[in-house]
Amino acid sequence: GVLRSTYGDGVRIGVDDVEPFLGEAGGVPPWDFTDAIDAGQTAKSLTMLARMMHGGDRHPLQIMAILHGNYAKLARLDGADARNEQEAAETMGIKPGFPAKKALANYRRLGGDGVRRAIALLAKADLDLRGDSDLGNELLMEVLVARLSRLGRR
Repeated sequence: GVLRSTYGDGVRIGVDDVEPFLGEAGGVPPWDFTDAIDAGQTAKSLTMLARMMHGGDRHPLQIMAILHGNYAKLARLDGADARNEQEAAETMGIKPGFPAKKALANYRRLGGDGVRRAIALLAKADLDLRGDSDLGNELLMEVLVARLSRLGRR
């Protein structure tokens, strides 16, 4: 491919030679990942997961922490009856602004049942990653991300 046409055949190349061709393989901002999941973009979510795990050297438990943080915010909104961004921000203990607005919109899309389902999926995956399952970590994470991305679909 590109590397062969650049360096030729049989040439030993190192990480520094390859890096310019990788782009931001592992550089997936966590919010881009959770936004794709929240938007129900399963294929995009799975691509980002793979980039984070392979290119970004993120351990599945680090990715779980990102996901847990996302849904824990939404869980705080459950039963709070926040009517606007300001009330949502107060309930979640964050500053008003785009993250509060986005969380409120996600909560409204998922509803309490969807948020509880997400938390249950995360809890199960956490146990599976810690040895409750014979499936590999990568497959466990793919299944989790696919399921989470489908929660908001009506």
